[in-house]
Amino acid sequence: MRTDKELDIQIGMNLRYLRTRTFKEKKNRFNKLVVKPLTQTDLAKYLCITFQQIQKYESATNCLDAVKIYKLSKFFGVPLDFFFDEHLISRQTYTKIFREDNVQQQHNI
Repeated sequence: MRTDKELDIQIGMNLRYLRTRTFKEKKNRFNKLVVKPLTQTDLAKYLCITFQQIQKYESATNCLDAVKIYKLSKFFGVPLDFFFDEHLISRQTYTKIFREDNVQQQHNI
């Protein structure tokens, strides 16, 4: 059985894993498409919190509540138990690209 702190660390690691493998597709000033990683600020805007709070979640300084985990699972398009998976980083591939009009996903869960 994992302790609360170990669970917070696992959730934070999986959140960072999802965020760093999620990309936004934008047009630059030359009207060319550019793919950029999702930042803590981008994710914070979705949750209506500060980017510092995302940092605290990812480092397990603060714990995520159930509502935020639910919102994040919908945002990333993954099941809730994705955040609790102990072996996620070693066995999963995940890529999600947000485009201006639609979303493209590629992941193995």
